[in-house]
This record gives sequence, C-alpha cells and structure tokens, in this order.
Amino acid sequence: MPHHTDIVVIGMGPGGKHVAGRLAEAGLHVTGVEAELVGGECPYWGCVPSKMMIRAGNLLAEARRIPGMAGRAHVTPEWAPVAARIRAEATDGWNDQVAVDRFTGKGGHFVRGRGRLIGPRRVEVDSETYEARRGVVVATGTRPQIPPVPGLVKVPYWTNRDAVAAKEPPTSLLVLGGGAIGLGLAQVFARFGTRVSIVEALDRLLPMEEPESSELITGVLRAEDLTIRTGTRATGVRHDGAAFTAGRQAGRSAPSGRSAAASRPGRAPIA
Repeated sequence: MPHHTDIVVIGMGPGGKHVAGRLAEAGLHVTGVEAELVGGECPYWGCVPSKMMIRAGNLLAEARRIPGMAGRAHVTPEWAPVAARIRAEATDGWNDQVAVDRFTGKGGHFVRGRGRLIGPRRVEVDSETYEARRGVVVATGTRPQIPPVPGLVKVPYWTNRDAVAAKEPPTSLLVLGGGAIGLGLAQVFARFGTRVSIVEALDRLLPMEEPESSELITGVLRAEDLTIRTGTRATGVRHDGAAFTAGRQAGRSAPSGRSAAASRPGRAPIA
C-alpha cells in the first residue's frame, strides 16, 4: 500500500527545503525526500564552509601586507583551525540532524533515500511508494561536472566537496577550470602554502563573466604567484601513488614565478 501525502518534495537542498518547509507551515502534509544532507550544497560544501576558508585566507593575505605599511609581522599558516571550524560551526561533521528536526518540527515528514518517479504523483524511495494528492516537486540539485580528461576517472581527484573537507592543504594542486569555485579554492590553498596551477580551456579565466573581471582576477592571482594557463586543454592525467602528472596542449600562459604543479607530490586535481 502506498503512503499518502499532499506533496512529495524530491531533493531537500536549498530550494527543496524552502518549498517543503513553507508548504508544511501552510498546513499541508509534506514528504521530503533526500539521499544526502538536508540543506544541500550551500551549508555543507559551498557557501558557508567556503567562506570560512576564504576568510582565513584573507586574514593571512592582510597580515602579509603589514611589512612596509604598518610595521612588522611574521605569519605562519595553519590549516587545522580552518578544518576544525568547518566541522564544528558549519557542517556539524556533515550531520544534518538539526536541519531534519527543523523540517519535521514544522509538521513535515522526512524520508532518507533516493526518490524515483514511477507514475503520476507517485514516488518510490527504497521500495516504499509515496502517492501525492496535490503534486510532486523535483528539486534534485546538481553535482560537479567532471571533465572528460583521459585518465581522470582512474585517479583520486578532488571535487569542491573534497577540497572543503580537507584536513590539511595539499603540497601542490592542479585546478581544471577557471570558474568562480575553482578560482576561490585555488587562491585559498595558495595562501596556505600550496603550489597551485590553473588550467582553463577557454582563452580567459571566468569565461562566463565580463572580460574586465577576467583581467582583474588574472592579475590578482598572478601577483600571488599562482600559475595560470588559459587556452589550454588537459590531455591526460596520471597518478603513480605519490604524484600526479597532467599532460596539456600548448596554450597561452599568464606568467608566474612557479611552474606547473601537476607533476609534484600533492593532492589530485580539482575537477
């Protein structure tokens, strides 16, 4: 027998959680379905923890500007407080019980699992069927897009989620793609001592934004000694157990004082 409800919301990320909560507060019987964490990308892997990382990196950058401007300062980067704060203050160790309780406290019914549409207003979750009297909201969100670079799927690469969960910064890091998320993580890790290279297939960083934005961020990152290669495609990735090596097609390079970090020991590329 199916479980009857007014609304089924598949995906309890930022959008789905908001819709489900508002409908429950309005007096409807709402069944929220989530396979991962209620709240989705923003509180656990995106907006909140990434801003903690960026804030920490900004503090280091500011302290390094003191000599010659306001006195003397010696800065020693330490990642442990950043990782601890992300776990304690942002993600609760990637536990969403507080968010689940907040939803059920509004009268919602929560189901942990992956929802699948099996008919009009019918959703299956782990062999249980939920039938909605009013309708189904599909808010399944997104995942990082993994570029089709030969060999990448065979190595332990990072996505933004792995980078946010890192307990220590890598020795070196190759970032595939010059979008906002990749650039933000690249700058943070560089400020904590990681040797960072960025490879962007199009002819400029932030290719979806105005050219002036690309020019500005390229100058900032180059001044912070990141290696930037635009108009360059990664042709393959290998991992020998200790180091990662990435092949590339010749392209334009925004000069810096460091060579590409892909062949040095360190963590996998961020895809």
